[in-house]
Amino acid sequence: MSLEQKVEGSHNKEGLLGSLGSWKNYWVDVASGWSYYTPVYAIQEVIAGKELDSIVATRALGLIMHAAAIRPIGKVRNYFADKWEVTKESSFLKKLGLNLAAVTPIQAVAYAGMLLGGMALSGKYDWEASTKSWALGTGLGALHAFPYGSFQDGFRRFFGVQPAIKSK
Repeated sequence: MSLEQKVEGSHNKEGLLGSLGSWKNYWVDVASGWSYYTPVYAIQEVIAGKELDSIVATRALGLIMHAAAIRPIGKVRNYFADKWEVTKESSFLKKLGLNLAAVTPIQAVAYAGMLLGGMALSGKYDWEASTKSWALGTGLGALHAFPYGSFQDGFRRFFGVQPAIKSK
């Protein structure tokens, strides 16, 4: 297949990274991430002992990071849901596995970046609290994977976007 055919073919199918024209899908996924993760992680950071100005900086960075990371999470959820044939009728464990595989790896890296950026912006380099926040956030992120997946699908349905986990 020639390069020209590959480029032309990439415009005709969404693929794992998606088409550039799916702005609605992008913004629906990003808004779902902002709506779910911003308050949840702020609470986790309070519990971990971070100071308010650092939390505000981290959450501001979170909005930016989610703008970059949440759509790929949504695309990975779509991809694996189709590949693994996960539907609403699938077992809890199958749906949990889908959400863990799609959310946790991307979330762990993005959250580390948010915490590092929050320390840099606030000028408060509290490595202990940030390490605790990352461990808590990544561990709870794995637990959040399932409710967030359901939240994202509900958010998608509300805004007229196809959910990752569909009925048979």
